[in-house]
Amino acid sequence: MPRFRRSRIALIATVVATTAVTAACSKRTASTGSHSSGSSGRKLSVIVVSGPLSDPFFGAMKTGADNAGEELNVSAEYLSPTSTDASGPTLARLMQAAVAKKPDAIVVGNFFPAAQNPEIKSAVKAGIPVVVVNSGESDWKQDGALAFVGIEPAVAGTRSGEKSAKLGVKKGLCVNTVPGNPALEQLCQGYTDALKKGGGTGSELRIPYQDATNPTKVTQAIEGALKADKSIDGVMATGSIVAESALSAANDVGRKLVIGSGDPSTKVLKDIQAGKIQYAMDQQPYLQTYYGVLIAKQYVQYKISPSGTVLTGPLVIDKDSAAAVLKINETYQGIRGAA
Repeated sequence: MPRFRRSRIALIATVVATTAVTAACSKRTASTGSHSSGSSGRKLSVIVVSGPLSDPFFGAMKTGADNAGEELNVSAEYLSPTSTDASGPTLARLMQAAVAKKPDAIVVGNFFPAAQNPEIKSAVKAGIPVVVVNSGESDWKQDGALAFVGIEPAVAGTRSGEKSAKLGVKKGLCVNTVPGNPALEQLCQGYTDALKKGGGTGSELRIPYQDATNPTKVTQAIEGALKADKSIDGVMATGSIVAESALSAANDVGRKLVIGSGDPSTKVLKDIQAGKIQYAMDQQPYLQTYYGVLIAKQYVQYKISPSGTVLTGPLVIDKDSAAAVLKINETYQGIRGAA
């Protein structure tokens, strides 16, 4: 794997070190009977605006926010669409609702910048610090946010394409289940570009997000693409459900594919061990919201924050490393994604 730049290693190290310091301070102040969250003695409030919990990927993000709130003595509230209607207007309204609650800070996944950028700017203008997580790496600075925690999607796509090319893929299909989200578009573009550099080609299959958590519909869509183009020999799936659906589709049409998953799940990890799925690109969503809440607290309380992007991945999980991750996923369900 390519090395991260030194500055970004330092940023992540700083956040990890700060976590330990904060935990120590919390224990010390708890022993004296006082609160560590604010000078007034009340808990700081942080609202996390992110994706629907019907998608297991976002379950890990909620767990990260919940655990950060508990461990850092912060009131962390998770706001998300009640269904798979995670459209730009819906998320913009959730951001408006978060601002109306007047929290100390907001952590938000900027999945649809055209709709969400104005609301993020409004929050900042209202004096509410904002940390962008998971999606929005291209916009967080211009929106006035404190920091971005997540991955560089183009880099993740490139690594996936390089991995697939080494495994022999000549024609790859990137399945995008959130059309209109720049991060996933960049990921698919990185995947396609890497395949081209390796002598192959790539294309993108767009599936509406409302169908993304419906394995039957996703399987049917991928199966249709495989039947339409019999030269497709690889699939990059942007989530664990999509990866499992790609495997089902391949079995249905009698094809052997090189499949990469955008995140791990217990089933995906077992399929990697069995050689049915070749790898997963883990962006560690748990860390994204955990660090988001941590950064928000540190800024509100001490006016300190990272000076740039904090990377949480991607980590490439393959047959050699799947067993260790699977053990964690089975012991601490929800930390590494879908159980």
